[in-house]
Amino acid sequence: MIAAVAGLTDSATGANPVFNSTRAYDYIASNYNSTYGLVRENENIDRYWLWTDNLLASHVLKEYDYAKSANMTATIRHYNELYDLDFRHPVGSLLDQVAYFNSVTDKSVTGNVWISDSDGSVELECSDYGDIAFYKSIYYYRAGMTDKAKSCYEMGAAMFDGIGIRDKAFEPDGQRYSTYKMALWQIASNMTGFGEAKEAMTIISYMQDSTTGGVYTHYRANILPDSQTNVETTSLAILADKGMSFPPTSKQTDPTTTSAPPIELLVGVFVAAGLAVILVKRFWR
Repeated sequence: MIAAVAGLTDSATGANPVFNSTRAYDYIASNYNSTYGLVRENENIDRYWLWTDNLLASHVLKEYDYAKSANMTATIRHYNELYDLDFRHPVGSLLDQVAYFNSVTDKSVTGNVWISDSDGSVELECSDYGDIAFYKSIYYYRAGMTDKAKSCYEMGAAMFDGIGIRDKAFEPDGQRYSTYKMALWQIASNMTGFGEAKEAMTIISYMQDSTTGGVYTHYRANILPDSQTNVETTSLAILADKGMSFPPTSKQTDPTTTSAPPIELLVGVFVAAGLAVILVKRFWR
């Protein structure tokens, strides 16, 4: 078990900290800006990511602060329609959407509003990146492709070195571990049952700021944070802690056999009777 590290969460007793979901919810809600109808990246960065930050935040806040959740959902829909946006991102695997696993480009929609778009020409592999391994594991599992799901899960879990997920991004990122990858490991474990996510919630608990309740995105080998907290990581930490799980479903298609982006249902949009139901945009439910 990881030894207690002073200065993070409540470690006065020398025991490992415990993740405080209430403070995490409060952190997300506190970063909501009513002018935008969105949550900002964190308390220091006035940038508003439609996805993944606000998609995830609107999901986790549903039962905690429904008004803010509903406002974020409506705002995302507004930008989606106004700027004709297509949702493409691996996080779709968590949100009952078609997920995309190509390299991601950060793009400005307008002003301080941004998206992360999985529009690259190269598909990211389970064997290279922990987050992709766990996203794909969940995606394949829910699609009923158990062998692929288990293979990706095991590749991701094998990257845990006792401290964090050491994948292809570890060295280029300055030998920093990513807390959100530990959260995704826990989520994948909860959802698939393929194995236990060793130390995941313990490490996440160390990365929770004792004052704001937010979760730091990166940390070093000494289990000390090396970044700022943010909404995306905190949202994933909540999903890991609450035991997010879904049964297998055949809704999704195998992304490795899809040459063009598949079409997905946009919440609340229906075409006239007599026509086949089609999608004009993708959006999280």
